[in-house]
Amino acid sequence: MDNVDKNTFLSIDLNSISKNYRKIKKKIGKKCFAASTVKADAYGLGVQKIVPNLIKSGCKYFFVATTNEAIVLRKLSKNINIFILNGLVVKNIKLIRKYNLIPVVNNLEQLEKIENFQTKYKIKIKIAIHFDTGMSRLGLDNQETNYLISNKKNLIKKSKVFLIMSHLSCADEKRSKLNKIQLRKFKNIIKYFPDSMHSLSNSAGVLLGKEFHFDMVRPGISLFGGHCQKNEKNIYKNVVTLKAKLIQVREIEKGDYIGYGATYRAKSKMKIGTLALGYADGFNRLFSNNFSVVNGNKKINVVGRVSMDLLTIDLTNTKFNKDNMAGEFDIISQVYSINYVSKKINTIPYEILTNLGKRYQRRYIS
Repeated sequence: MDNVDKNTFLSIDLNSISKNYRKIKKKIGKKCFAASTVKADAYGLGVQKIVPNLIKSGCKYFFVATTNEAIVLRKLSKNINIFILNGLVVKNIKLIRKYNLIPVVNNLEQLEKIENFQTKYKIKIKIAIHFDTGMSRLGLDNQETNYLISNKKNLIKKSKVFLIMSHLSCADEKRSKLNKIQLRKFKNIIKYFPDSMHSLSNSAGVLLGKEFHFDMVRPGISLFGGHCQKNEKNIYKNVVTLKAKLIQVREIEKGDYIGYGATYRAKSKMKIGTLALGYADGFNRLFSNNFSVVNGNKKINVVGRVSMDLLTIDLTNTKFNKDNMAGEFDIISQVYSINYVSKKINTIPYEILTNLGKRYQRRYIS
């Protein structure tokens, strides 16, 4: 159903995504492939538009979290390689075969299940194997890694090991000693899989240098203009802008309170505007009395607590009134990027993007 209210607008610049992807490709060189990590509906921005755009930009490898996400991508293209990061769910093996998906095997039990399935149906399936080199989250641990390497011929008889991968835990900190430790562990593992592709780096790993790139990198947030390292400069183009229109303007008297909890009290007569977005749209309650929206070149303070669907702003020294509510207010923009916005509430741009709600009218710019 179309957004008939048309009071909030989320613009997603597909051209900027393409430019960011090409910049990553330039950084890694011609011998390394740039995959795209598009889990969580392309970080909340919509795979239906973004994945075809990335395919046109030359991307052939995509990473998602779940089988359901992978099937959505397969319906968009028959010619891409789709990896499922969360691993093999046994009940989904037939779907993996049907849709030609690549499960990322995260433990020996999953490897055994996929091997038995291939033996039973006399088929061969591409897999990736994830080795944990220091994240302690997904992937074969040290004991399983050593066992697999020692018994590789007995444990891998059917599967085509397309990719060997790991994941950096501290790539957002260039000087972290753990980066080198994980790099060394990964190099020790991949020498046992010379015929497979090798991948260690996410967006932040791309910025660590060529020794971390191997055959493939897996950027995600960088594609969408988000910073992935601490104190990162603006390397990539901003992709997202978020705007809202006024739905009401009112005047209040000195001493009046604004919003839930009465967290703001007027020190003088004020003009208050209400915008139709709130924490249900991903605009966090931590922005309460702690943010400014922009109209033209003018910063306008958020006053009162952010509620589920509404946001109140101070229009006292502006042209806006109940008879003149025309105009758009920038929440996320070139000035206030997702990187700036995330720092205001001590979070990360990943969270800002993935929390954006579905109620905005979306504008894809191409």
